[in-house]
Amino acid sequence: MRQLVQSLRDGSLEVVEVPSPKARRGMVHVRNLASVISPGTERAMQELAKKSLLEKALARPDLVRKVLEKARKDGILAAYRAASARLDEPVPVGYSCAGRVIEAGQGAEEFAPGTLVACGGAGHASHAEEVLVPRNLVVPVPDGLPIEHAAFATIGAIALHGVHITKPELGEDVVVIGLGLIGLITVQMLQVSGCRVIAVDLDENRVALAKSLGAELSFTLSHPQEHEPIMDATSGYGADAVVVCAASSSPDPMELAGKVARDRGRVVVVGTVKTEFDRGPYYMKELEVRLSRSYGPGRYDQDYEERGLIYPRPYVRFTETENMRVFLHLLASGKVKVEPLITHRFPFDRVLQAYQELESPSSKALGIVLEYPKEGYSFTTPISSRAPLPSTGRLRVSFIGAGNFARAVLLPAFAKHAVLRAVATGRGHTARAVAERFGFERAVDGAQAILDDPDTDVVVIATRHDSHARLVAEALVRGKHVFVEKPLAIDEEGIAQVEEALKQATDRVLHVGFNRRFAPMSRELREMRLQSPRPAFLAIRVSAGPLPPGHWLNDPLEGGGRLIGEGCHFVDLARFLIGHRIAWVHAMGASEDAQSNFVASLGFVDGSVASISYTALGSPRIDKELIELFAGPSTGRIEDFKKALIATPYGERRIPSISKDKGHEAQIESFLKAAAGRAPRLIPPEEILEVSRATLALVESMRKGVRVALPHLVTGAEPTQAQ
Repeated sequence: MRQLVQSLRDGSLEVVEVPSPKARRGMVHVRNLASVISPGTERAMQELAKKSLLEKALARPDLVRKVLEKARKDGILAAYRAASARLDEPVPVGYSCAGRVIEAGQGAEEFAPGTLVACGGAGHASHAEEVLVPRNLVVPVPDGLPIEHAAFATIGAIALHGVHITKPELGEDVVVIGLGLIGLITVQMLQVSGCRVIAVDLDENRVALAKSLGAELSFTLSHPQEHEPIMDATSGYGADAVVVCAASSSPDPMELAGKVARDRGRVVVVGTVKTEFDRGPYYMKELEVRLSRSYGPGRYDQDYEERGLIYPRPYVRFTETENMRVFLHLLASGKVKVEPLITHRFPFDRVLQAYQELESPSSKALGIVLEYPKEGYSFTTPISSRAPLPSTGRLRVSFIGAGNFARAVLLPAFAKHAVLRAVATGRGHTARAVAERFGFERAVDGAQAILDDPDTDVVVIATRHDSHARLVAEALVRGKHVFVEKPLAIDEEGIAQVEEALKQATDRVLHVGFNRRFAPMSRELREMRLQSPRPAFLAIRVSAGPLPPGHWLNDPLEGGGRLIGEGCHFVDLARFLIGHRIAWVHAMGASEDAQSNFVASLGFVDGSVASISYTALGSPRIDKELIELFAGPSTGRIEDFKKALIATPYGERRIPSISKDKGHEAQIESFLKAAAGRAPRLIPPEEILEVSRATLALVESMRKGVRVALPHLVTGAEPTQAQ
């Protein structure tokens, strides 16, 4: 299928062939029939993307701070790779469309194939022949409503939410400043609500259009000082409410709003405007300023948008879904009209020409509708990138999933040592971009295409955690070597599934991305440990920092929580450094957010003990990880993998490092050698299962408040040889 994407580096637009999406849990696969270019929003995105790196930094200092913080914590190279990976991934364009359902995933069965629906959401309802949209961002189209009108649903929801925030009352005077798509729809909604609407814009044509759509008065004003006509129209009192729908880098819209609002009136900000305005009028009138957040309640809440959470209707009446639905009914009833707002129609074949029209300085574009053919799509077209690499006896590696970590860390390392065969991601445009950037032979439309590929020797699984065990088990049974990012599984059922697959694939190599045991500094501590046969003591402290609210890792069904998703790293590191089987575990969590703030104790069959203190609290300025191993008369310390120390009775040996090396590249090179039969397995399968079960036992211990023994382990087993 074809999709419009934009480069974040230079703002350029391109229509690309990408794999068709596949319906998955909670998602609806839709064939687009129409989508709408929103001039204000999309022009702003274009302008930001076209800025130089310095201009981008000045425009988004919040992102610069994140890059600087990552550089401080993980090193300049890691920060550069992460930032480059983000800039190199093209982004889908558009956020409001309508079409016909192809297939609905589990949990979204109410959308039967063939149903006409309107879709919303940046990154989902994009300008593409097919889209994959979460169920809470999909609503049915009322009978008889033209599909191109239904494609305005998201834009209409923005306007409707602004009206809800305004709380208009029958008979009130309301001023609307800025008469783009959202402003003109707002004018109509306020008029339907029984308000006396006064419309204001710089463009006299839009002012005239507002008058024809129900504004009682409309004015062309170019400066806040020209506010007298509005004051005259309100008998000198000013408007009860002002809705600012303008998009402006100037404070003028807010200055005007302050001048024309009545004493103790309301000013509602819907558009992207500069809010550094003169405080005087707002203070003297004691104005109430309200900001309207996009489509309505649910916006930016991942539990609602991505995971299908339903808010209780008695408490949240107008969610973003309901706003889309209500807007479509206003269109179907004829109370609100979008046909007069459509200034251009382009077939999707000419989408780049549509954007040229949008960017023209003389453009009068308002609503631009893109029209798609009704039939004739190919849903499984593979995407060729560079020519296949010549055969050199290297393994052929395919990736299922290619997020930020995979692009910044895994892919550069695998590209050095293997032939990159195929890549599949949740979004077709990402798969294509990754294929082109790293030299994959092709991008494909899902995990199954890779599992079915007889020319794939190794499967790398870098998806979200809930899919790891299933994909690992199937890949092993299909005869593939497997590298899976941690964790192996998020429940015992998943571990058992992998264990059974390993019995059927004894000649296949399975590796979990426990990279820290491959770090040079970790190996130094392991060598020190092997010098003493006595029980050892290990202390690991991790200052992980908080995750953004709603992050998928904290979802118990998708990410498993931080103890499983990230704690397993340190359980494995402890297993490696101590060198004996784990006999028991015990964990306690803080009363608030225990999964992100816990202390875990591990006992080993030789009498050694280890503690893992993991927290999201505290200052981000301290080193992320501190590891101290006490073995016999010797002590080893690793400080955030930037420096290390070995202290013995005979002196100290410091281990400096030019860059932070957590062992990522060493483990990948070693894994590929093992898969090719040129080296032994990196971690015995039974040890991988042991670490995974010990991690799950920590969750059980935290839940029950007791120490949990691991009875399936053999007491007194010899330590694993150093890797």
